Amino acid sequence: MDHVAQTAFFLAAQFPKLLSGFLITLGLSAAAIPLALGLGLLLLAPRMVKNRLIAGLTVAYIDLMRNTPLLIQIYLIYFGLPVLGLYPSEFICGAAGIALQHGAFLVETYRAGIESVSQRQWEAARAIGMGRMKAFRVVILPQAMIRILGPLGNQLIILVKDTSLVSAIGVAELTMTGKIIIERSAASVEVFVAVALFYLVLTSVLGAALRIIESRLAERA
Repeated sequence: MDHVAQTAFFLAAQFPKLLSGFLITLGLSAAAIPLALGLGLLLLAPRMVKNRLIAGLTVAYIDLMRNTPLLIQIYLIYFGLPVLGLYPSEFICGAAGIALQHGAFLVETYRAGIESVSQRQWEAARAIGMGRMKAFRVVILPQAMIRILGPLGNQLIILVKDTSLVSAIGVAELTMTGKIIIERSAASVEVFVAVALFYLVLTSVLGAALRIIESRLAERA
């Protein structure tokens, strides 16, 4: 009991530091998620266009981002941009790196959802006088979104966990904060368990929110 009490007292004392790191992780997630979602949508049209050159270049970018380590991409942004005379903060470099890679994964998720909608849906929309863009926005996209919410949620949860990688460029997010505490206290197991619980809370809340959205969309369908 003495050990348990000492551990609880120690973690309570470190809670403000861990909370500060958690808030930075939350900020990184809040910045990277909309950027990744938007990038995926931005790349969707050139990915699906019939022009082989445009589609090929888009696929090349997607393959490059998906098949190289995220940590290397973050390093290239962080150390490469100053060579070009640009000096963004570590936070911006980390959020950008995460968004660029996960956007490449998301564009394929979007594409799979759209292609899963029957061609008859397109034909029915056009038959009642809808233009192609309106048919896509009103008929195709809502159906596709319902179908991809599961894999979309999985990808966003992975994104949140990947924020731990920005500790490599000096962002004092949750993982970095935990490492600093461990270096000063040597309480590795206790601190890493606490860090894991913070991530668990964040990803659980995100997963629950996505499940609620999925169920409500399914009810409207």
